[in-house]
Amino acid sequence: MEERILDEDEGRGIRIKRTADGETDAVEGTEGDEEVAFEFPEEYDESLAGMTQTQVEEELARREKAMQEALETYRKLTEEGNALLSEEKFEEAEEKFAEAATYEAENDDAVIGLFTAATKNFTDSERLYSDERAEDLGRFEAGRRLLIEKFGEKLSAERQSYREEIETLRPTVEKKQAERREAFAANKKHYVIWTSVSLFLAAVFAIATAIAADNILKVSDGSIPITLTIVFGVLTFVSVTMLAVFGLQLVGANRLCRLNEDLSSAEDGKRLLMLERRLEVLDVIFGSPAAPLPHPEA
Repeated sequence: MEERILDEDEGRGIRIKRTADGETDAVEGTEGDEEVAFEFPEEYDESLAGMTQTQVEEELARREKAMQEALETYRKLTEEGNALLSEEKFEEAEEKFAEAATYEAENDDAVIGLFTAATKNFTDSERLYSDERAEDLGRFEAGRRLLIEKFGEKLSAERQSYREEIETLRPTVEKKQAERREAFAANKKHYVIWTSVSLFLAAVFAIATAIAADNILKVSDGSIPITLTIVFGVLTFVSVTMLAVFGLQLVGANRLCRLNEDLSSAEDGKRLLMLERRLEVLDVIFGSPAAPLPHPEA
């Protein structure tokens, strides 16, 4: 058993007491006891608890080495990104800066380079609406500040324009969606009825065919059962064909109902989703959402 205690007089030092017989105890040192003491880093790290002094030193050395390697990689990628940026190879530079930012998120150099490359030296804001860059906006405060400085007036105007278009477009999209929903539901109901009827008829005629065929050898004049078997067999085939046709139509009707609930399946709905996504990105850039958009159901 091993027990460690914090010594207030020693800051964050932890003392380990081992007795002569191998037992340990957290008591005042006495003659014959072996005392081992070492210091933890200024910020106490619980992951180091339970380690010996040697293990702690090795772990801290490993972390320091990893930090240095990450810093060197960051500097290398940033330098490569700046070189590509000077050659106006914006896409390649963007990739370098984006990778560099994963190594040193608190250093603004890579972030500034990232958004400089993404906007083609602040001449094109379109790339900001991509999923990758929109995600970066929420992570890097320096990027947001830079974009407001460079594009503030333009983005503010776009924000207002998108809001106005959404307010006009959303009621139209939802009205059309509701109209299609009613029509598609009626269409689905029609094919549900005919599919059910076809299934019922197919089952009835199949049973009748089996009964007629079973009686061919049981009666003296087998011509009647044979005729009935043929007639019911044909009707069964027709019913099964109808079942297949109406069943496929029902599958298509179900698909139309599902697609109608997905706004991106229609051009106006797709544009509405795009505008709302862009408005979300601009809200992130400006730090807070604008006033809530009115909703027709409100």
